[in-house]
Amino acid sequence: MISKLGAVGRRTTSWLQLSKTMWRGLIVALPIGIIIWIIYAVLNAINTIGNGMLSPFVSEQNLVWGMGLALVMVLIYILGRVELHYAGRPNNIWLKIKRKTVGKIPLFGPFFVSGDKNVISLEDLGKMTPCKFWLSDVTPHYGFIIREQPVRGAETELDIYRPNVPTIIPGDLFPMKKRMVIKLGNPAGEILDKLASGGFIGSEEEIPVPWDDETEEEFSERINLTPLEIAVKRMLGNKFKNLTEDMNS
Repeated sequence: MISKLGAVGRRTTSWLQLSKTMWRGLIVALPIGIIIWIIYAVLNAINTIGNGMLSPFVSEQNLVWGMGLALVMVLIYILGRVELHYAGRPNNIWLKIKRKTVGKIPLFGPFFVSGDKNVISLEDLGKMTPCKFWLSDVTPHYGFIIREQPVRGAETELDIYRPNVPTIIPGDLFPMKKRMVIKLGNPAGEILDKLASGGFIGSEEEIPVPWDDETEEEFSERINLTPLEIAVKRMLGNKFKNLTEDMNS
């Protein structure tokens, strides 16, 4: 009886070890298999496109898998060489072709015409100063400072570009009063990564930067209070301070 129980125990242990090993193998193999399947599906789709280009010149019987893929790769290489040849040369024929073709693609077209000075690009955004600005009394938005815009008889405004999320380009342009804008000392790339990832990628901390003509008290007030709170504070004066202290206590 004892020997039978021991045999059953050993078989149970062996089965558990086998199950654990198979499960671990599946955990490793499944993502690898999915990646391989995706790569094959993409390559097969490209090969099909290339075969369609070759079909007028090569009969279907003579088409071998990989010929279409090779053709597409050669065309991509040629386009890359042309792009590098004309890079940094404004008003050239290649730039005009891009404007009239891929530049017309909704949402994504501007990514491919960064050489066009009339269209903002990711490279341009990476050189701008990031900021937060108030479009409402309660919610700030991320943006990039394009320029200071003097206004006759009024306070200087800032032209702010707000990227659409998650495409980043195109976006919206807002003329904002300087007091409604919080300049950030973070690299522009950090804010772009945060916007493009939907907030899943973020900087360790945001670094507000005061304006040159701003006192420390004004700066502290502007980054810690909403425009509505600032307006109420100025209307009530010391009453607002006492009310805030009472609420905190």
